[in-house]
Amino acid sequence: MERTFRRALTVLALSVGVSFGGAALASAAPQDPPQSGDARAAAVEGNVTTCEAAGLPGTEIKVTSDIAENTYIDITAAPADYTITGVVVKGGPAYNKYPNLGALPWNDLHAPLVPSGKPAEISHWFVCGEKKTTTTTSTTTSTSTSTSTTASPSTSSGSSTVVTTTSAAAGQTSSDSGLANTGFNGALYLFAGGALLLAGAGTLVLSRRRRRS
Repeated sequence: MERTFRRALTVLALSVGVSFGGAALASAAPQDPPQSGDARAAAVEGNVTTCEAAGLPGTEIKVTSDIAENTYIDITAAPADYTITGVVVKGGPAYNKYPNLGALPWNDLHAPLVPSGKPAEISHWFVCGEKKTTTTTSTTTSTSTSTSTTASPSTSSGSSTVVTTTSAAAGQTSSDSGLANTGFNGALYLFAGGALLLAGAGTLVLSRRRRRS
């Protein structure tokens, strides 16, 4: 009886040791990377909830879509003023990251595969996009304005111009001597003196004739 009990304890200990050893080996073994199951997508392990965390430009935008069996997504339309930069579809322990796939629609987007080989059911998904930029070209027209100046017509040939010249100083004569006009006139005295000379000459001639006679 005692021997049987000891054998049972030994078998139990070995079983427990084998179980713990297998669990340790299983935990130490590397896990297989997630499989996207879609050549258009890249599977990433873990969870993500924002465009920035997913490494996609832009912000989350709303699109027109259809979801089948909570597994497959068809995106049929997007805002005209936005460009889709990527789509994230999360399911199971990983998510699929889809880049811009070109012209819409994009059909059958899904989460990574589960061990059964089928896509996991979608836990959440979102679309990232950037607002389109519009370039405005302005044209500047330069207008030059020319101003013509017309000379006023000359005066008629019959018109005359009167120029008034004022003497430089009052009391001066118009001669080049520039002497002041005192009002004295010497012509009278010269005439009287000449007359006296003629009278004297005549008297002298008469007196000589008398002497000779």
